[in-house]
Amino acid sequence: MSIILGKNLEITPTEALFLLVLHNQNLSGVEIVKRVRKDLGEEWSPSAGATYKIIQSLEKAEFIQETTDTQKDDRDKRIRTYSLTEDGKSMVLKVTGRMRKMIGFVQQCCPEGDDQYILIKKSDSNCDC
Repeated sequence: MSIILGKNLEITPTEALFLLVLHNQNLSGVEIVKRVRKDLGEEWSPSAGATYKIIQSLEKAEFIQETTDTQKDDRDKRIRTYSLTEDGKSMVLKVTGRMRKMIGFVQQCCPEGDDQYILIKKSDSNCDC
């Protein structure tokens, strides 16, 4: 399953989730998975192998870049963290715009179920996107 964001521009929902998690922060692969588990629960978190395949895919698409973060652990200066590139930041805007449209569509199609949907307002979230 992919999210189609325009001509020849597709990313998987999990790739989109990783981009959203990386918005305005540098995180290691382990930290990305911890954030996903914390916010979405165990059923949404990928395995370690899948995590690094997703990271490789996002690097190949030039949406994220690897950096070395020496301030996280003085004993091991090889900690790899990932951050969004300019293309990644642009993709985050496209993904969030698409999500807003989908949420609006669900609300229009199923108004009787509005009380069953939890929508997080910008002011309620930890994200400054």
